[in-house]
Amino acid sequence: MRWALLAVVLASTARGEERPRLWGSVHLYPMTSFPDLLGGGLTLHVIPWIDLQGGLSAFPGRFGWWVRGGPRFLIGDFRDETHRGLTWRFSALAGYRAFRDPKADAAGFSAILSTDVTHFFSPHLGLSIQAACGGMYDAAGKRVLPELRLGVGLTF
Repeated sequence: MRWALLAVVLASTARGEERPRLWGSVHLYPMTSFPDLLGGGLTLHVIPWIDLQGGLSAFPGRFGWWVRGGPRFLIGDFRDETHRGLTWRFSALAGYRAFRDPKADAAGFSAILSTDVTHFFSPHLGLSIQAACGGMYDAAGKRVLPELRLGVGLTF
């Protein structure tokens, strides 16, 4: 099993040409997320296949934050030899999410699946559109809260 996993990893890294390394993404979620109206997030691509994400969100009377991490997969890389063009990535992230509300506070395990489509205008800067869905398990309230996001941002 280890050898099969190693073969998959090595095959996925073998490319005909070297691509610029991505360092991170910044996204805004303006009135396109649920349960929050406004949010922003920073994703760091710490190693080629791992994302770390943190963010803040707001709703009238509510403030929230999250920290997540997990694997990132490249679905398609349609950039030309000048490294301009589209890329499509998929991430599965898990971590912790909390928010404060005048009626009740919620905090607990959070997991989302997200996809990013980025158009690179230069080798290290691109416009990104991100869609994510998932949820949070509120341990205190013993409930599952959904989370949906649609954001726009920059990838560098």
